Amino acid sequence: MVIDADRLRNYRIEDIRQSYTAHDSAFYALSVGMGQDPLDERRLAFVDPNKGQRQLALPSMALVLGYPGFWVVRPDTSVDPTRVLHGTQSVTWHRPLPAHGDVIGRTRVRQLVDRGEGRHAMLVSERDVVDAASGECYASLTQVHILRGQGGFGGEPEGLPAPPAVPADTPKWRVEIPTYPEQALLYRLNGDLFALHADPAMARRSGFPRPILHGMCVAAFATNALMRLFADDDPGRMRTIEMRFSAPFFPGETLCVEAWKDGSFRARSLERDVVVLDNGLVKVG
Repeated sequence: MVIDADRLRNYRIEDIRQSYTAHDSAFYALSVGMGQDPLDERRLAFVDPNKGQRQLALPSMALVLGYPGFWVVRPDTSVDPTRVLHGTQSVTWHRPLPAHGDVIGRTRVRQLVDRGEGRHAMLVSERDVVDAASGECYASLTQVHILRGQGGFGGEPEGLPAPPAVPADTPKWRVEIPTYPEQALLYRLNGDLFALHADPAMARRSGFPRPILHGMCVAAFATNALMRLFADDDPGRMRTIEMRFSAPFFPGETLCVEAWKDGSFRARSLERDVVVLDNGLVKVG
């Protein structure tokens, strides 16, 4: 399958209008590890819709609101779905998300980078999550998908900005977070039903021994840990976050988040001692 550069560069992703409830916010929080400590009252505010006005929405929920699904692998994009990986993700929060509301997600292709025949290509897309009534923007997201070995179609030759480097010294914090074997099956009910995260046969065709956890789920686990370290679990203090997905993470593994005082971070699979998130940087207000 050869990528049609013009088709992909001008591909129109439909706006997604989404109404979500306090129960949806609670389910999302549970799907990304909140509530593991039933005595942690601050974090229970993210998973208990009975709290009414005191219920909190996780900042990382912007990753799934107004999300058009894994549109990159639709048949009419000309992309080979077995050779696509989530490369990098960044989020800028403009205001805290409410625990329930009505939003619109507006997604567009920003850049298509071609490293040459037989080499990787990169697809850069952006999404704004806005209030459906007022048009106020809650969050802006940028993600890069790696199109493995699908270059040579005539995309833009220039690369992307270098990601921030993590410090060489020992991190100040080290947080270990368990995940569960069914984590991907739970998380995918937020709207990302791509088979790579549930179908063993699809995972094998993509070169993995078993289904992998969604990159945006791993990102959410890390964001939650960083929100506690740098913002005392106050979602209103989160400003920006960026990270690079450096290796797959499998459901059931332990995510070890390492962070430095300047907001730099990375995360690894504790069992395999493999860095799965790298070049991370978080900023708070």
